[in-house]
Amino acid sequence: MTPEAQAELDKIRAVRGYTLPLHEVMAEANVEFIRRYGELASYTIFGSAEGRALDLKTRFLVMVGITTAVKGDREGIEWASLRAVQNGATWQEVYEAAFLAGLPAGFPAFEAAARVFQDLKKGHGLVPQDLSAATQQGPSSDSHEV
Repeated sequence: MTPEAQAELDKIRAVRGYTLPLHEVMAEANVEFIRRYGELASYTIFGSAEGRALDLKTRFLVMVGITTAVKGDREGIEWASLRAVQNGATWQEVYEAAFLAGLPAGFPAFEAAARVFQDLKKGHGLVPQDLSAATQQGPSSDSHEV
């Protein structure tokens, strides 16, 4: 991997708190792939609220629903859920975002998300990240369990 590609991975890690294998493969394939992906994803997900219709909490709740609906990676469901909570969502809101995705996507999609929530409740997340804000209230603190 080139030093330029490593620098782009470091930027993504600074914003997200981790990188995934897909990031590393993009960086190895072509530094422009990872640079442009990183810029687009960072702006789309974390960009300034100025001129934006959705705040960070809502953006992450939408990502919970989308990742659930497309039967996406469990790391995405985990990461978006925790980030939603860190930005003011309750676990009940996170659960509802995933549940709503089950209507068009089918309930096996929601069931997969529910497994992620149960693993998080047990402290078995896959994505290394600072969970302090999200786990203070924890997935089990809402009155509505998954």
